[in-house]
Amino acid sequence: MAEGVTPDSNGGELERQGGRELESRQSKELERYTPRAEHGHENKFRFGFALLAGAGMAAVAVAVILAVQGKPPPPPQWSSWKPTASGDDALPQIANHVAAGYELPTGQQLVAIEGGPAEVQGLPVKIVLLRTPQNFALAEGKSAIFSLVGLGKFGAINKGKPSHERELLLQREALELALYTFRYVGDVNQVVAILPPRRGEKPSHAMFFTRGQVKAHLDEPLRATLSAKPPSIASLRKGPAKEFLEKATGKLIYNYDLAQAGDTTVLLELARFDIKKLNATGGTP
Repeated sequence: MAEGVTPDSNGGELERQGGRELESRQSKELERYTPRAEHGHENKFRFGFALLAGAGMAAVAVAVILAVQGKPPPPPQWSSWKPTASGDDALPQIANHVAAGYELPTGQQLVAIEGGPAEVQGLPVKIVLLRTPQNFALAEGKSAIFSLVGLGKFGAINKGKPSHERELLLQREALELALYTFRYVGDVNQVVAILPPRRGEKPSHAMFFTRGQVKAHLDEPLRATLSAKPPSIASLRKGPAKEFLEKATGKLIYNYDLAQAGDTTVLLELARFDIKKLNATGGTP
């Protein structure tokens, strides 16, 4: 045994102290991980606080997104052009705008268009739909009338050769007039478009549109229905544009005639049969 070293010289004391320190540390560690008995109210409080914290974070996230992106983008415009006037005064503007976009193969404007409220020489016009010579109905509400006029006699188109494709282009022009009118002249319920006759004939055909018939086209931008640039006559010989126009406008063409009512009202009569011939014979089929 080495000199000056005794078996119990602080060794046992250190061991005892070390044991107590180790036991003390272990008890503290164990205490740190010992689950506490929690009351129900405390659980509810913590759950509610978590919900509030989550909602607050969501609100902050939304605020940050709006701050970065700004306000939601506005819906797309219905059309790139619109009349500057309102009410009946918008109808001539619509007529001039639409007329300028349609051309013959020569580059000449297809037709001129006169547009206004349903009047003839200052007299109010009532639109009458004849299902048969004896069965008819008056169109309700306000109407607008557009006359598509060529440079030939009785308003016929005096250039080019008449064709089914040219008639489709005129029908497209009438549809565009109706869509602009219903969109920007809110009190119009019906639109009548008088079509130009063939050379050597008098006008006898018109197209009749109601707001309800074209409502789906008014709820989406105009370009979804009609391309910005009207098609050429040659392009309508086949393809989706021809198919669309034949389906959308083919059933809206009527024979028409004007008749004087007993008062100062003019009747614009629309029928599938030859109404001019019927009126010429005194209403006898």
